[in-house]
Amino acid sequence: MKTTSTDQISKRELLKKINLHGHRLKDALHFVSRFIRKPSSVGSIWPSSQHLGKVMIENIPMKAGDVIIEYGPGTGPFTHLLRDYIPQGIEYLGIEHDHRLYKGLCARFPEMRFHHGSAEDAPALLKHYGLAPARLIISGLPFANMPPPLQERILQATQKALRSDGIFRTFTYLLSGIRPHAVHFRKMVSRYFLFHHERKKVMRNFPPAQVLSYSHPIERGRS
Repeated sequence: MKTTSTDQISKRELLKKINLHGHRLKDALHFVSRFIRKPSSVGSIWPSSQHLGKVMIENIPMKAGDVIIEYGPGTGPFTHLLRDYIPQGIEYLGIEHDHRLYKGLCARFPEMRFHHGSAEDAPALLKHYGLAPARLIISGLPFANMPPPLQERILQATQKALRSDGIFRTFTYLLSGIRPHAVHFRKMVSRYFLFHHERKKVMRNFPPAQVLSYSHPIERGRS
């Protein structure tokens, strides 16, 4: 029996899906392993859902030439959405601290730009790659687990890396929102942005999360 072109396309699509799920499972297992070894570096035992990712990037007008920075892309759930939904001509920079996750991101998204390093270096990295100040910074970093000095250094870098009407979005898990470091972060971030937008809960995530959105970084402290 002859194989039609439609059958061949269906097989290719099936192989792509199997390969994608294989990558996701491999990354998720690495995520779990990393959480067990050093929970403060990831904040959760499982990668973020695409439901959370869609809320993280919704309702942000973008145009060609705008710059997006992603802190801690991890296994790429937000990166995947950004690649598929943002307009052509957007400049992207993902900053990932974990070397294995960084290598996986480079392999999975070869058309996108990643840097193995720290979010604290965001302003310097923009200069290094010849990019303008960012329109949007989204963060997958576990601020609720970070010591306050590190929180502040990253917020200072974020303030300097954003343009004057820039947006910063991060998220926290509902169960961790009352932790001392999470409360400290929410108080501290108010010193860096003029506008603090409505929090949005995302129950279809493990664990359930809420998105925190801020815009228009305060000018003081810029260099």
